[in-house]
Amino acid sequence: MSEIWQLILYAAGALLFAILGTGAAMLSFSIAVLRFGRNQKEGGKKNNALPPSAKFCMHSSAKIAPSISIARRLFFAFSAMLASLVFVEILRMAECDVPAAGALIVCALSAIAAIFAQYAFADLPGAYFASRYPAKTLACLSFPFYCLYAIFSPLEYFARKFSERIFRYRFRARAELFDYINIETALTAEDPDSISPYAGKIVKNAMRLKDLDVSDVMLPRSKVEYLDTEEPFSANFDKAKTSMHTRYPLCDGNLDNCIGVINIKDILGHRPEENAFDIRKLARQTMRFKESDKLEEALAKMLKYKLHLALVEDEFGGVIGVLTLEGALSELVGEIRDEFDSNRAPTIRTVSKNKYMVSGSAPLRKVEDFLNVGFNTDKVSTFGGLITFWLGRFPEKGERLHFKEQKLRISIEKVSSRAIIECAVQREESDANSTGGIK
Repeated sequence: MSEIWQLILYAAGALLFAILGTGAAMLSFSIAVLRFGRNQKEGGKKNNALPPSAKFCMHSSAKIAPSISIARRLFFAFSAMLASLVFVEILRMAECDVPAAGALIVCALSAIAAIFAQYAFADLPGAYFASRYPAKTLACLSFPFYCLYAIFSPLEYFARKFSERIFRYRFRARAELFDYINIETALTAEDPDSISPYAGKIVKNAMRLKDLDVSDVMLPRSKVEYLDTEEPFSANFDKAKTSMHTRYPLCDGNLDNCIGVINIKDILGHRPEENAFDIRKLARQTMRFKESDKLEEALAKMLKYKLHLALVEDEFGGVIGVLTLEGALSELVGEIRDEFDSNRAPTIRTVSKNKYMVSGSAPLRKVEDFLNVGFNTDKVSTFGGLITFWLGRFPEKGERLHFKEQKLRISIEKVSSRAIIECAVQREESDANSTGGIK
């Protein structure tokens, strides 16, 4: 075979594998748009007309995503390899002597040229077309990639098993977050042509749900209002009428001895002077979760059993708070407020540049996100709990703390008999003069 034909063959092969890689990207984009897109006109009306292979790809995206990811890597590797052969063949035709070090440079330049060409001339136009015509794209590409799935799925299966054997389950579970379709959906979640900003926010929150424990969103024990079987019915009636919550734990003396949950509608169906009435008859069953249980699993169980309130226990079985359905759902859709919450102050608010007022009940995770810092602890779930944990005691009003690593100075502004109400937080612009404090 002549040198010219070898050059043409290598170039055609590089182009072919680049096109195959682009097809994989188009397939995943079309699946994401059809499943999560705002404009369902094409996806909704034409989904029933899709061939079986397309329906399989769309409804089994979690299964095919790893295979698509592996196929794209393989296609790019072949494309880059053939592109390097093209460069070598051109240099050979020009009678240039390429040393060993020069061959490495040629390979690196070939990979850069291949990925640039694929992204600029294939991936971007392909993504645009797939986002605009997702049903057509899926119908055209699903069958060949269904065949590729049959080829690559055993490779993907054994790769996961090998990784699981070496790094154990926790590593593998985390690694699943990086499947190709999931990442593309997250990165394109705010694209106005595919997903609305609010839907994009929900998608990102849903993907973060795997990282949250029950303790991250629970209402701490100090904030829980409960009804007591050892008190007369009139006292419980007045407490429910004053606090105006919808549901209350019913306990024998304290929250550790909870026997169920009572809905305020059941209480209001009785007269407050009925002290002889046994309030236990109104109790409904509830669930208990460990503080380390995953939030998504707890949310699924609460929805399955139609529960709005559950207890959260520590490792010793003591109740440390309650999980509400509203609190769990707020991690997906954002903070849920009604007309009765209009006068409630936000848990974190900006006072001036680098100065903030933070409620003691503010979830620690939200404080970290708001201030862009990390406290590197999983012992507590609220900002007030963090302060008490680091001090080893309950703080006094006016007490000051210094978190060196986070460059934060904290002043306790308001406290009650059993909780930190509010703190002033000052962010340091420079820690050159910092001495002492809490690390």
